[in-house]
Amino acid sequence: MRFFWLLAIAMLATSSLFAQGFGGRQGSGAMTTLMLNTPKGLFTLRSGVLAKYDLATLQPVKTLALFGAAPELPAGNAQRADRDKYYAEIAKRNAPAIMLTTKDGGLIIVIGDGFARINQDTLKVDASSSLVDPKAPPVDPNAPRAIEPVPGYLLVDTTLYLMRGKEMLAVNTTDGKVSTRSALPKELLPLPMPSFQRGGGGPGGGGGNPGGG
Repeated sequence: MRFFWLLAIAMLATSSLFAQGFGGRQGSGAMTTLMLNTPKGLFTLRSGVLAKYDLATLQPVKTLALFGAAPELPAGNAQRADRDKYYAEIAKRNAPAIMLTTKDGGLIIVIGDGFARINQDTLKVDASSSLVDPKAPPVDPNAPRAIEPVPGYLLVDTTLYLMRGKEMLAVNTTDGKVSTRSALPKELLPLPMPSFQRGGGGPGGGGGNPGGG
């Protein structure tokens, strides 16, 4: 019972540590918190920031910003390009993520299109890689992206199997290299969510009322 109380207190402490969190626009992803307890400490991940806690004192020991310092909120009169760049940075930090440990003590984080293997003692990045298919056509990094679900995963020895939005991957947890990838059958692709506009969209264009009233 005491352990569960410690976890509850840790969640409150995490909320305080990341009180300067980010907002976002539709499509930028929702801010979530991951927590993982190991013999090395309690690890939390939120908005692209990894923190290591001492479980006995619930004090943060180390932090690591996986994408560097957070961007500044653009001024109200900022250019469209500056706002798009800001939202893209926020979406990158709030992308769906998983966090797990390997048998040899590596802390594995997959967030969005990125893989990282972290040293649990120092929070140094031992290995990192991009999970994007090098054969895929280039995508504008500032363009809005559809929200993808948290990837499904299975760890077998040193291979991490990931089921992402449109593909299945086999990733080496030592160096982050993708050994195999395959496209998902259409039956397993995310279902599209149509956008229905209210008013003016039906025959007659009269604000949604029959007869255009």
